[in-house]
Amino acid sequence: MNVVLKECKQYDVDAIAIKVIEALSQLQFDFSKLYNAKVAIKPNLLTSASPESAVVTHPAIFKAIVRIVKQYGGVPILVESPAVQSLQRVMKKTGYDAIVTEEDILVADTSDCMIIHNENAHHFKRFEVPKILAECDLLINLPKFKTHALTHITCAVKNLFGTIHGMKKSQWHIKAKSKDEFAQMLLDLYQAYITDTNLPKTIVNIVDAITIMEGDGPGPSGKPAFLGVIGASYNAIAIDYALSQLTGFAIENIPTITMGFKRGLCSTPEKIEIIKDAGISLRYKAIPPKDAGSTKILAIPIINKLLKNIMIAKPVPDALKCTLCYQCKQICPVKAISNSTDGKVPHYDYSVCIRCYCCMEICPESAISLSKPLLQRILK
Repeated sequence: MNVVLKECKQYDVDAIAIKVIEALSQLQFDFSKLYNAKVAIKPNLLTSASPESAVVTHPAIFKAIVRIVKQYGGVPILVESPAVQSLQRVMKKTGYDAIVTEEDILVADTSDCMIIHNENAHHFKRFEVPKILAECDLLINLPKFKTHALTHITCAVKNLFGTIHGMKKSQWHIKAKSKDEFAQMLLDLYQAYITDTNLPKTIVNIVDAITIMEGDGPGPSGKPAFLGVIGASYNAIAIDYALSQLTGFAIENIPTITMGFKRGLCSTPEKIEIIKDAGISLRYKAIPPKDAGSTKILAIPIINKLLKNIMIAKPVPDALKCTLCYQCKQICPVKAISNSTDGKVPHYDYSVCIRCYCCMEICPESAISLSKPLLQRILK
């Protein structure tokens, strides 16, 4: 199982296209498969944010992929569904709208869904994904490498979660409340993508890691950091592993990777061959997200009520940054957030909050941060 890491120091469309073609060639990708093919392209368009913030897959990466697909006779289709804001609003802020117009790209209606199955799932066997994927011959998964308060990092595995339509994503946090349950759900979805015969047989993961996000990602609270890398692999877990190693993250803290190995969804680390340009080395140790604390206890209702607030970090809005836009209230899957009682910040009911951190993820003002749980403060 191979992962290719290419050095790329700037968001220049032509330079990126050259690096991507080199990477795909090293993966022995058959470019003739693109001829007359419908190619779904799934970037990370989390929310309305500038490309420089490292919240979204940079539009130059997207444009380069589109041009490669068209160069070899394929038809690119944008497949993405932000959780709260409309795709049109997010595309306008991120610069994707101009590319879609210029390149005459079809934008998929992700509300028109079909059911895919994973009979070998750990727990969740059925998912709703865009019906247009059944018409596609190839899926290019185009994530941004970022930190994440719940899953530690978000990259190729978690980016496929973005194909679930809009607010339906937040409902999965009710079904999979703990960190480990949520990671297993993401892996169930990934396994469905690589095994369901109604979906494209070929999935290629191409990662924007030229500028990554560190700190309290994956939303605007995180900080951009230069890495200068484009990664590629047929296996989502393998590319997540390679980039996590490159940036100095502890693999044992990333449940989608450790559980993915245990479930046999990827070769063991020693069998992953990482092919990288000579200029790439462990040259940057990224800042990890704050430790949210153990979330396994959330699966036990009695323990949940007694110990949640002292063992697990909670999201706290900042009155100096909050504009009361209430996107946090809109995305909260358990309705733990209500209108402000002080005129400064929304009201949080922490007895109801399940610590999914969706509010923190989509806050456009970076106004929500994690407050260390009492136990962590005592033991520090």
